[in-house]
Parts: sequence; C-alpha cells; structure tokens
Amino acid sequence: MSNWLYQVRLKLSQGLSDDLRKNQPSIRADELRKIASSHKMTLVCTFDAFQEYCNEAEQNGIQSYPLYEWTKAVIKDPIKQQKHTKSFAFYLGLEQVYEKNIAAAIQQEIEAIKDNKDILEVKLIDTNPAKNPQPPQTSVAD
Repeated sequence: MSNWLYQVRLKLSQGLSDDLRKNQPSIRADELRKIASSHKMTLVCTFDAFQEYCNEAEQNGIQSYPLYEWTKAVIKDPIKQQKHTKSFAFYLGLEQVYEKNIAAAIQQEIEAIKDNKDILEVKLIDTNPAKNPQPPQTSVAD
C-alpha cells in the first residue's frame, strides 16, 4: 500500500529539548522553529503530548480514553520520562501524520543541520502498522 502518511521525529539533547519546551532562544532551537514554521508545522514534545492527553482524559472522564492507563504509566516512569522529554515530532496543525513529500522535505532540512550533539536522530516514520509498534490492546467497556 502506498497511501501511508508520515511523521518526522527527532531525538534531541537535554539542553535543546529544554530550550524548545521553555520556548527559549538558541541557535539550534531557532533553526528547528524556522523549519517548522516554513512548513506551517509545530514541534511537539512527546512527553508534553502524553501529559496533555492524560490531563484531557482526567477532565473528560478516562473511560473515553482507551490509552489513558498506558500513557499515565509512561509519564510516571522516570526512565521513560527522561526519554520522552527529549523526543519531538512535527505536527501539521492538529495532525500528527501528513503526506510523504512534506515529511521528506522537513527531514532533508533537518539532516542538513544535524550535528549529533544537539540533534541526535532524525527519523521518518510511516503509518504502516507492520513497521511500527502498536498501542496496547484495551478492553472495551460495556
């Protein structure tokens, strides 16, 4: 199937992650913000997205959020917290995945500034379930 959608994910240093999460200026943070802006994207920290999901679930009733327990466990785990605070993805508005040409252009621009010091990894992932871990199975309440 060739109709997969894509996402660009980054693994960053703690310092660059802090700059982005606190909206502080720095050379690398500004470069990443400029790339995101030029594609009408936003950079989203994975940990912050997980936290937002849990907050929303707690406000609206966790029974309507099938990944709540798994996500809450992830954000409470100090090791996973450290990992996910340094993980970012590009979102197109509220969309987490988008056409390959958009993702490939972003990936190429980031690869051009990747330094292995602050920008540690750039990954292009697709929505093909055969190539990606799937969310944990949840039981449906009656």
